[in-house]
Amino acid sequence: VQEAGEKLMDVSNLGVPEIEQRLKALNQAWAELKQLAATRGQKLDESLTYQQFLAKVEEEEAWISEKQQLLGVEDYGDTMAAVQGLLKKHDAFETDFQAHRDRCKDISDDGQRLVSEGNHHSDSINQRCQQLQTKLDHLAALAGRRKAKLVDNSAYLQFMWKADVVESWIADKESHVKSEEFGRDLSSVQTLLTKQETFDAGWQKLLNDSDARKQRLLRMQEQFKEIEELFLMFA
Repeated sequence: VQEAGEKLMDVSNLGVPEIEQRLKALNQAWAELKQLAATRGQKLDESLTYQQFLAKVEEEEAWISEKQQLLGVEDYGDTMAAVQGLLKKHDAFETDFQAHRDRCKDISDDGQRLVSEGNHHSDSINQRCQQLQTKLDHLAALAGRRKAKLVDNSAYLQFMWKADVVESWIADKESHVKSEEFGRDLSSVQTLLTKQETFDAGWQKLLNDSDARKQRLLRMQEQFKEIEELFLMFA
């Protein structure tokens, strides 16, 4: 059309101003159309990268939701073997969790890059990044709470096992200290004294070990209280 208009003006003076005006209007309309097409193309590209970003976010959120349900199970084991098995599973989860944390950081970094590039979905990107981080923090609090309860239950079962051993030991020694046998001669008296001293030493060691364990349990109790308070902050 441009070439035809220019040729027409070259061969004839008829309607030259009108032709020039129409050509100018056509060129302006064509330039505007190209600009609109370029803008739409850019927004389509931005929407594509935004949808790719969303797909990654939703994949991580689905993983977090699944793990939240597992961490909410109130099974902490009723035997030492069961507790150790659950602790191993939790350790494996924490390794997996760290990998997903790193992945979420990469996703968040990609989101911030899109925002800095002026993606027209910037508000939604910022919101989803913040939402993802909040869910990660909540999952971390749940994980810390479950780990603390597993460790607490392990300590409790160990204590109960040791208490059973001590009770059995006490029952065995009780017959000894209640014995009316005090020896019939020097040799037998010395033998009984040696046994009594051995018993006293064992008893004193037991008392010392018991007190040390009690202090450790008290320290653990304070640690678990702090973890519980941290969990409640994110609950």
